[in-house]
Amino acid sequence: MKFLNLNLLNKVIEYSFYLLFFLVPLALTGDTSELFEFNKLWLTFIITVVIGAAWFSKMIIKKEFRVQRTPLDIPIGLFLISQIASTIFSMDTHVSLWGYYSRFNGGLFSIFSYVFLYYAFVSNLKDITEEKGEFKFTDIFVFLLGIAVFFAGSFIASLIKMAQFNVIPFQMLATLVAAVSAFAIFMKVAPSGVIKRSLYAILSSAVLVILWGLPSHFGYDPTCLLFRGTLDVSCWTEDFQPKIRVFSTLGQPAWLAAYLAALIPIIFALFVNFVSDKNIFQNRLQFFRDKNFFVSAGLFIFLFLSYLMLLYARSRASLIATWLFFALLVGYYIFVHLGPKLSKSKLSVDFRAVILIIISFFTITFFTGQPFPELDIFTYKGIVSKLSAPAPADNKPSGQKPIQTAPAPQPITALGGSDSGVIRLLVWRGALDIWKNYPVFGSGVETYAFAYYKFRPVAHNMVSEWKFLYNKAHNEYLNFLATTGTFGIATYLSIIGLFIFISMKYILSHIKNPTKKDFLVVSILSGYGTILITNFFGFSVVYINILFFFFPLFALMLIGKINYDKTYGFLLNKSAKEEHAVSGFQKVQLVVMLAGALYLIYVLANFWTADRYYYLGYNFDRNGEYQTAYTHLQLAVNKRPSEPVFRDELALNNAILASALMYQNQQQPDEQTQAFAKQLLDNAVNLSNRLTLENPSNIVFWKTRVRIFYTLSQIDPSYLPQTLAAVKKTAEFAPTDADVSYNLGVLYGETGDIKKGIEVLEQTIKLKPDYPNAYYALGIFYHQLALDENGKVVNKEYVKKAIGNMEYLIKIFGPNEQAQSALDLWNTGQ
Repeated sequence: MKFLNLNLLNKVIEYSFYLLFFLVPLALTGDTSELFEFNKLWLTFIITVVIGAAWFSKMIIKKEFRVQRTPLDIPIGLFLISQIASTIFSMDTHVSLWGYYSRFNGGLFSIFSYVFLYYAFVSNLKDITEEKGEFKFTDIFVFLLGIAVFFAGSFIASLIKMAQFNVIPFQMLATLVAAVSAFAIFMKVAPSGVIKRSLYAILSSAVLVILWGLPSHFGYDPTCLLFRGTLDVSCWTEDFQPKIRVFSTLGQPAWLAAYLAALIPIIFALFVNFVSDKNIFQNRLQFFRDKNFFVSAGLFIFLFLSYLMLLYARSRASLIATWLFFALLVGYYIFVHLGPKLSKSKLSVDFRAVILIIISFFTITFFTGQPFPELDIFTYKGIVSKLSAPAPADNKPSGQKPIQTAPAPQPITALGGSDSGVIRLLVWRGALDIWKNYPVFGSGVETYAFAYYKFRPVAHNMVSEWKFLYNKAHNEYLNFLATTGTFGIATYLSIIGLFIFISMKYILSHIKNPTKKDFLVVSILSGYGTILITNFFGFSVVYINILFFFFPLFALMLIGKINYDKTYGFLLNKSAKEEHAVSGFQKVQLVVMLAGALYLIYVLANFWTADRYYYLGYNFDRNGEYQTAYTHLQLAVNKRPSEPVFRDELALNNAILASALMYQNQQQPDEQTQAFAKQLLDNAVNLSNRLTLENPSNIVFWKTRVRIFYTLSQIDPSYLPQTLAAVKKTAEFAPTDADVSYNLGVLYGETGDIKKGIEVLEQTIKLKPDYPNAYYALGIFYHQLALDENGKVVNKEYVKKAIGNMEYLIKIFGPNEQAQSALDLWNTGQ
């Protein structure tokens, strides 16, 4: 019985890992506040709990606590300590634990999860031997059946219409059943061996990701079919345009591209390794009967489509990483593996395969294009454009004076918005300034959004995304430097450095006698290298972090660097024999442990459900349906009262409703309406008070507090001083934010301190010279300052400044009805 239980637990652990590798890239749902990353991380958490429950159950049954040692233990341990220390000294402990809401990945809980999974894998799956299984022709059809089942199941799920809110998410469950069914079919033909099966699960999922995302480039997105019932791209906003940049089930083009860049070297290695010892065209007239031909063709098509999708994602960082490491991988294979086999009279099959892939990549790039304008001349589109472009004509009139224009913001790219490179450099500069002020432990894990406001470069006001909140440094290394300090980045880099050192040492020692396994190891190292590059120009997401920890583990296991005789641990019962019955005390331990696991899953499920309520409430608020939003937001807070983001949105909603009811009561007095309005008002103020007390450095909550009191002040001006106090505090956290500065100036004016308001607004236009609202407010305040109590002009200089600001606004920014009306009124002497 004991061994049956242990065998079952081993299977649970093993297949949970395969499910993790397979399901996480596919996880998405349409009724959560964040469609992609939130669901991927919550799925990772749940699978981590299942694996943990099975692993601890094994420990209880075997009466021993054992964790496998690996070469990366010291840097990983120090890295964990750095994250814990940074969380303890964090600007916002809640955010450091869970991650920034809407991004989630990177919080302490997620880091714990990745590290735990790393050790759970190596500690439990070491005994499964690598046996060579025979591949059957029918396996191809089974794999194709898995693909068909996934898409058929997803289509059926699309027929389940999502109501405004279903307590049971039927559509999500239907898509989950489709994915798990496909997984079960895929695993029927999986190769033997833990590493092979893990890579197989990873790549099988990638096949579905590619097939899901590819049609969206042509205007047919399965995601829209699932969520809206229409096979088009109408379900996406202007910020998400899959016809321009695909993102499939990963959420953003850069995330999809980083994912594909990490896998392309491995797909390439598997393809070359497979064909290297196969005589695929032994009988050219009957090649269609050769199973090896179909597998080779399938791997080639997979590699071809992976690269095509990478180009459709139009991510420069991922393309640079892919080109660099693909070139290194090809060079390694040609000089190390093919060198001894090259013959002038006959080229080997694998050499021809490598040449075919190189030609294919060049051909795809030539006709599809790439995101570097400087290289367009080498593409079909660029050549046609060059040849068909008319000769430039000099039509510039002579002697014409230049027209005065507004200070130019950063240039807009073809895809919309300022150049991402310009923005990235500004964000990086802010990250370095954060580190200078928090050099040891940083501002706190995942607190970049709050810390950046305080050190945001003034130049950021001149880019198109100047109002955006940046919750990441768009550079994983600078993000760690800013949020976890020198300690955090040093330990993070030590993990990377030690793994590369061990891998390179092994590769160099096997240069003379390379094997297929060595080439696979080099491909894994290449995939890992692409992650390091894409992380430099962006930030990691859930699945990239999973690969960040598991690629090194796969490589270390393949090259034999895991000594299974060395473990951390101890016997829970020194007198325990190898075979024994489970005692009553052990049964109690098992029950307690399983109850704990179920409770954790309940907490996660409850949090996920609360987020669905929050998502609906948030959207209803944005659509002006505040009463409907109130119900959903209240349910979200009731389900998850410890989540400050939910309470923040509820506080704002209550303030808006209270203001509306107070206005209604002024028109039609009613005691019940007045009582309910007071209840909502008190709740809004109390929630805001508590949020800013518990999270004093969270600028988002301070901005909401400004909106709350300003909303209330529109009905009751006595709330204006509290509004001003809130915006003053916000300005302390964001001294270079032109929007905050503008609000501060306006509120000074509205509270009667017009001179201070003008002073702040003058500073605002220094922060952002192309800010028309600031010029308008300055004009209004200068004119108010020019008048006495009776409305007569007593200071013509101020009138001149008022008119000057309005004229400048119209001249530089174009016609403005409000400014023109003010000028017309003032020019009549009023």
